[in-house]
Amino acid sequence: MELQWKMLTVKQEESEHKYSSAPLEWITMNTNIVYWLHASTNAQIHLIGNPVSWGVANLSLLAYQLLATVYMLRRRRGLKDLTDGAWQQFVSVGVVCAGGWMMNFLPFLLMDKTLFLYHYLPALCYLYLLSPALLEHVYTHLLSSGTPRRALCVCTSAVLVSIFTSYWNFSPLTYGSPELSANQLQALKWRDSWDILYRRR
Repeated sequence: MELQWKMLTVKQEESEHKYSSAPLEWITMNTNIVYWLHASTNAQIHLIGNPVSWGVANLSLLAYQLLATVYMLRRRRGLKDLTDGAWQQFVSVGVVCAGGWMMNFLPFLLMDKTLFLYHYLPALCYLYLLSPALLEHVYTHLLSSGTPRRALCVCTSAVLVSIFTSYWNFSPLTYGSPELSANQLQALKWRDSWDILYRRR
């Protein structure tokens, strides 16, 4: 109990950690963490997200909020776009996924302690769960004919290919292999705020 109390009440040190970050920076993936750099080569390991899947997750949250707002406004006017069962399922998705994201993210906005990108990972998992649930809802309840559904499948496939391509490009920073040249590392610096290290040869 004493140790727990000290962890909760200890004051933040005056010096900030190099890779500490603010919670709002996590949403836009404005930060990364360097864990390891080889002593003589450019091989390195980072905690850095997949920019494409991170963006899709954020867009899913915005799309769910927008769709929920439209549904609620129309239901107040007596217009029911969904059956009661489908509406309850849609609400349940929001409670679990959007609610889980909020419960795991919003408390960090109130904390006055050193925070890091990895604190956001539990909240991000809920957004990753929200994306396919929202996609299934749109496919099942909002698109009735074959052509829009086929278009959605094509778009989804393109996004999945983009996610895999992004994963493939950033995997050397995640796993430390293969070693990249300085020019290749510079090409991976999609954000100026990312701290990617390299040695010029």
